[in-house]
Amino acid sequence: MTPLGIYISDDRLAARLYPGTQLREEGETFYEACISFPVTPHPFYEAILGPPPPLQPSKSLHVPCIAYPGIHVEAVVTARHRVEPGFLIVYFDPVHVRIDGEAVHAYSRSYGCSIELLIALTRLRYWARTRPPSCHTVRKLLHVALDAYNCIVHATWSSKLHSHAAKALREAVVRAYETGCIAPSEVEEP
Repeated sequence: MTPLGIYISDDRLAARLYPGTQLREEGETFYEACISFPVTPHPFYEAILGPPPPLQPSKSLHVPCIAYPGIHVEAVVTARHRVEPGFLIVYFDPVHVRIDGEAVHAYSRSYGCSIELLIALTRLRYWARTRPPSCHTVRKLLHVALDAYNCIVHATWSSKLHSHAAKALREAVVRAYETGCIAPSEVEEP
């Protein structure tokens, strides 16, 4: 279970997998996926920060789906495209779509800002392992993480979401420090 940015490419679902990640390596061999669009951002935080979210059997494939309300798209991998420098684009065709609970809900700023924060964190994890890092990119990602955290704090009263976001931001700051691009005096942690 991992958060995955899904987009439409040539009328197919697609995902771009980053080099140096476990998912990138697994992307060469997996052939099924349950793509979930949960109604809350909590499963995304759990997938990245732990503990892993609970799972449930899918209806038509061998892989499980997260056990949170939302839209679940069970899909098979139909193609892979390798892109320099080491990225992998994986294409999916849906075989079954299931809606659990209130899959359609109003947009919330805290949801969108949570996704931005977690994307920035996962990209900072990548740059913390890359030498030499792109300091311009690291600074930009840290700025995104700080703005997203500020958005979450002002967009919801949920203490659980605030806690998840603070934990994600703390790790984002640590990863930025690890690159050598950011000095501790440049960032005030939550």
